[in-house]
Amino acid sequence: MVNRRSFLVGAGGAALAVAGVSGPAFARSSPGSKWHRLRHHLRGRLVLPSNAAYPTAKQLYLAQFDDIHPQAIAYCTSPADVALCLGFAEHHGVPIAVRSGGNCAGGYSTKPDALVIDVSKMNGISLGPESARLGPGAQLVDITDRLGRAGLTIADGYCPTVAAGGFLQGGGAGPFTRAMGMATDSVTKAQVVLADGRVVTASPHEHSDLYWAVRGGGGGNFGVVTSYTITPEPLTDLDTCTLLWPYDQALELFDGWSKWQADAPWAIGSALLITLMDAAPGKVPVVSVFMGSVDTSGILAGEVERLISLVGRPPASRKPLKAPYQQVMMGFYQCDDKTVDECHRTGTVPGGLVPRMEYGIWRSRLFSEPLPHEGWSKVLSVFDNERHPGQMRQLQLVTMGGKANTVPRDATAFVHRDTIFSIAFLAANYTGPVPEESVASAERFADTGFEVIDPYSNGETYLNFYDPRDPNWERSYYAENYPRLMQIKDKYDPHNLFSHAQSVR
Repeated sequence: MVNRRSFLVGAGGAALAVAGVSGPAFARSSPGSKWHRLRHHLRGRLVLPSNAAYPTAKQLYLAQFDDIHPQAIAYCTSPADVALCLGFAEHHGVPIAVRSGGNCAGGYSTKPDALVIDVSKMNGISLGPESARLGPGAQLVDITDRLGRAGLTIADGYCPTVAAGGFLQGGGAGPFTRAMGMATDSVTKAQVVLADGRVVTASPHEHSDLYWAVRGGGGGNFGVVTSYTITPEPLTDLDTCTLLWPYDQALELFDGWSKWQADAPWAIGSALLITLMDAAPGKVPVVSVFMGSVDTSGILAGEVERLISLVGRPPASRKPLKAPYQQVMMGFYQCDDKTVDECHRTGTVPGGLVPRMEYGIWRSRLFSEPLPHEGWSKVLSVFDNERHPGQMRQLQLVTMGGKANTVPRDATAFVHRDTIFSIAFLAANYTGPVPEESVASAERFADTGFEVIDPYSNGETYLNFYDPRDPNWERSYYAENYPRLMQIKDKYDPHNLFSHAQSVR
C-alpha cells in the first residue's frame, strides 16, 4: 500500500527539493531540534509556543477558537516556504492547517498540534495593463483601496479582513455581485503548491481541472494558492441610499423588499439588515436597507421609490449618497471613521483597530424565489425569541444573482447559479468572557432560524459562510458538483494531506 511518505518519494521528493532542503536534512533532526531546522530554512518567520508572539500568532478572528493550540505557525513568504512546510509536515507526521485571513466561521484555519501554514504575509497587489495579481494574504480592505485608486474593482465581500486566499476559492460574493458576478469568476489563473510540493499554474490551459476546482471548491482542499491573476472591472463612483424603517414595520419591509429585488436591475445591489446590538428584553432592533448602484445615471432614485411603494409604508429616514467606490465600501466595512491601515484586525498589523469577535455563530441558506408572506412572518418571529443581554443579533438578507447567474452551475465549482438572495442568522458577543448560557442561547437562535428558512430555500449554503452544524454540508456547499470535486481531490491530494472537518474527501 502506498502511503503519503512513499508518494512524496515517488514524486521525486519535490516537496523538499523545491525548498532546497533534502529529506536526509530533516532525518538528521532530533525531535527536539526539528523546529530549529525548519526555522533555519524558512525565509519567513516561525512562531513556537515558547515565543512571546505565540498567543497572538495563533489567534483567528473568532476568539472561541483560542483553546486550539497548534505546534507552530509558519509565516510563509514564498511558494518555496509553503513547499518546505508541506515537506516538513509530511516527514515528521505533523498535521497541517492553511490560513490566509483566519476568518473561517468553522475555525478550519487552525488545528490542534498542527503546523499552521500562514500565507498572510504574501499580500502583494500588483496591477498590469489588463489584469491584477493578488497574493493570498491580500485583505479585502487593501484590495478595495488599491484597485479603487486605479478605478477598478472586483465583487468585494462584506468583511474588510477577509483575505483573497479563502474568499476567491469560496466563490466571493459581495454587495455588488449582481453587477459584477462572483469574484471567483474574475480569476484567470492561480499559482498552487500541491501536496507533493510541486508549484503549478491552474488556468484554462494548464491543469484546467484544478482551475475549475479552486473557483468555488473552497480553501484548504486541493493545495495552497500562492497567487491569483484576476481581471478587474472598471468602477469609480456609486449611487447609494440607506433607508431606515421602524421595527414594527419589518414584516411589510421583508415582503416588499423580496418582491422588489426579484425585478431590480442588475446594476443595483442591496442588503436588508435587522440589527440588535444588545439582545436584552425591551431593546428595539434597527431595521435598515442599503441600496447601491454601479450605474450613476439616476436609476437608483426610481428603484428606491419602487421599493417604498411595494413596502406600502414610507421609511423613517433615507440618506442618499454618491461617492467613490472605496468610500462606500469603507462605510460598508464599518471603517468609515478609520484609515485603511486601521481597518485591519488588532494584533495583525501595526495600528490595526478592528476588534476580534469573542464568539459568533452564523447559519444561512440561499434562495431561488421569494418567501411567501407567512414565511417572512416566521422569520421575523425568530428574532424575538429568547432575548439574551449582551448578545448581538442580526438577520441579514443580501441580493445575489444577476451576472453571477449567467454562468452555468457546472462551469466552475461554485454551483449556486440560480440563487437570487441569501438569508443569514448571526448571533455574536464582541466582549468576553461569554457565559455558557449566552452561547447556548446563540446556538438556539441560529438553529431555530435555520429550521424556519430551510423549507423555503433551495437547500444550498454559500461556502464562505461555513456552517459546522450542517450534517449535509457536501450537498449544501457543492450540490451536484461534489462528485467531480472528489475526483480532483483524489488526483491532486490522493492522501488527504489537506483536510479539516468539512474538506472535500
